[in-house]
Amino acid sequence: MIDKIKEKFFTRRFLSFAIIGAINTFVAIGLYMLFVKLGINVGAASFLGDGLTMILSYFMNTIFTYRQKPSLKSAVTFPLSYIPGMIISATVTLIVVNVFHGPKMWAKAIALPIYFPVNFLCMSFIMKRFGKTGE
Repeated sequence: MIDKIKEKFFTRRFLSFAIIGAINTFVAIGLYMLFVKLGINVGAASFLGDGLTMILSYFMNTIFTYRQKPSLKSAVTFPLSYIPGMIISATVTLIVVNVFHGPKMWAKAIALPIYFPVNFLCMSFIMKRFGKTGE
């Protein structure tokens, strides 16, 4: 089992995904914090932040992580890879704020350890299934 985890997560692809994910995460959390400051509910702010950064993520991951050419088919199906992660992120954010009375501004960051690997697995499946190789 340890070998399967190493095989899936200790790769160049995962490292590229992690770097792009870090950039995307900073932008998404920044947007989330902006929306919270504007008075938007934390769940909606989480979805908005993630949703708006999806375009940046699509192009960067398609080109650098999966080494594929962007295509209409992969662009249309790419948001499917975000749905499980967005639901997890928004749910954990709501739980941190409403159940544990945690800080609104940092609640989304607390969801990252759960959100990140789920997002990678979903995105890898979508890109493998619907992506178009650049070769």
